[in-house]
Amino acid sequence: MKSYLGITSLYLVESGYMFKNILIPVDGSRYAERAILIAADLSEKYGSKVTVIHVAVKKVYPLAETAVVIDTEKEGREILRKSEEQAKALHMSADYMLVVGNPADEILKKAIEIKADLIVMGSRGLSDIRAFFLGSVSKKISQNAECPVLIVK
Repeated sequence: MKSYLGITSLYLVESGYMFKNILIPVDGSRYAERAILIAADLSEKYGSKVTVIHVAVKKVYPLAETAVVIDTEKEGREILRKSEEQAKALHMSADYMLVVGNPADEILKKAIEIKADLIVMGSRGLSDIRAFFLGSVSKKISQNAECPVLIVK
């Protein structure tokens, strides 16, 4: 497998730093696909256990007297299926999980739960307008995670 990390990876190996547990949040974006590619390289180098997570969000749209709830879990299962295909093509084994909630909060909880040494995630997933109103998930995670966060462009 081709290394995408070069000198950074060499420095980490020489300094004795190891990534035993890597968490990869995925959202179906091309940035998440790149995160899987880089995490596969890291997991191969360090023999890391990898967990891939997708956080489904219940979308509620109020209409007159009722509310319409759009369940994104089905979409989330498809995103995880595609991520699993990509990981298998890279010879990376991983655990896959789908949770429902606020993406940043659920990813941070899962990182603590699995004792993640590293979170590898895409830099963008939401449209620019939604990111403006909701805030950047990657920004919230990079500011609040207890472990290093590698944000992939």
